[in-house]
Amino acid sequence: MKSIIILFYAILMLSISVSQANLHAHMTCQNNKTETLDTIRAEFNLKKKNTANLIRGKSPDRILKFYEYYLQENDISRADSLISNILKLKDDVGYRYKISLISYNYTSDARSQLLFVSDTARVKEYRDYFLKTGISSLKSNKDLRAHYLGLVALDAAYYKIAPDSVTKKKMGRDYNSLAWYSLVTQKLNDVAYYLNQSMKYDPESKYPISNKPLLFLLQGHYQEAEALYIKLKDQPFEEPNSTFKDEFLEDLALVEAEGIKIKNVKKIRRILKSKK
Repeated sequence: MKSIIILFYAILMLSISVSQANLHAHMTCQNNKTETLDTIRAEFNLKKKNTANLIRGKSPDRILKFYEYYLQENDISRADSLISNILKLKDDVGYRYKISLISYNYTSDARSQLLFVSDTARVKEYRDYFLKTGISSLKSNKDLRAHYLGLVALDAAYYKIAPDSVTKKKMGRDYNSLAWYSLVTQKLNDVAYYLNQSMKYDPESKYPISNKPLLFLLQGHYQEAEALYIKLKDQPFEEPNSTFKDEFLEDLALVEAEGIKIKNVKKIRRILKSKK
């Protein structure tokens, strides 16, 4: 029994030692990362007034970090001047995509025209990348809106090259996705246009129609929203045995889960659940 206890104690101590070593390695890695970022930031602060000097001999990853720092300081012109330098060193679609997301995060402009659409010879390549990118890995609704801003721009450019029904339908769906992520990020100005484009390219889909009263509600146009909710709530929706009411209630819950306050939402729910 004593030997078993001694063995157990030895195993326990070994396990503790391994755990402590792993923790130390993790902390060391985090500290090194922090020190590296501090060093990069210090270099940026020292040389930021002279972009040529700042980026001389630097890797694309380092220049991309400088690009982000310029955007943080709202120095858009200097930030934009780095894009061509980054792409000279690493011009693949994944890197363009990174630049797009970073740009949108600080400026609400995904630079879709500059980074993707203007390069007409590679529109299909860029669009294929967007279609294959795992959007579930994107960190926020903000990133998702940036994604769909780029995708609808590429859809439109590609449709000029290959105006088939599949591309047309996909474009309609992407416009609706852009409308949705605009709603949940409170970028409401162009949502009506996105929904109209969605219905234009995919007239059979009921999803853009279901988003219209929600847009009215978020814009504060209660009467228009109420009228549409009442008109549509009992009509059949996309899924078997479902109605617009089911979609409306689900969307209200999703928007509220994002922390968005909806005026008169209790009244709208009563109307939707009413048998009248």
